[in-house]
Amino acid sequence: MKKLLAIFLFVAASMPLMANAETKIGIINFSEVMAKVPQKDAINQKLKKEFTGREEELKRLGQEIETARTDYVNNVATMTESQATEKKRSIQQKMSDYKLKEAAFKEDVEKRSREEQQKLGTQIRNAVESVAKKGGYNLLLDRQAAPYIDASIPDVTEQVLAELSK
Repeated sequence: MKKLLAIFLFVAASMPLMANAETKIGIINFSEVMAKVPQKDAINQKLKKEFTGREEELKRLGQEIETARTDYVNNVATMTESQATEKKRSIQQKMSDYKLKEAAFKEDVEKRSREEQQKLGTQIRNAVESVAKKGGYNLLLDRQAAPYIDASIPDVTEQVLAELSK
């Protein structure tokens, strides 16, 4: 109880000191930063380059399946029962392979995309921190997080974007 009272008295006594400290606040429009971040295009190009081969393979496999289906539908009447069964199983096997490859492809793309987004998030946090330190800000808020922001509060969005461009 005495410790609690001592803590309360310390906090109460230091309140005027904290009130006198100059607090510098700024705002950032994070949605604008995310839309305009220069690294976004480079990330998209990197991922596209990384997965183009697998995407092309999936397209080729899909076309093979469609061709085999069309061939089966057009020629099933002239096939023996065993030929028709064999052809049908072959198509089903190709479809199964396609679905597995497609699921693995999507999973890999999502994983790599998340990894790149995390790297970008770290770069953005570092840029925000750098701008805050250079500008002497104690607090930077997202424009969309506050219901009202006075026009006199500086917007550092462009500064953050400039820092990310370096």
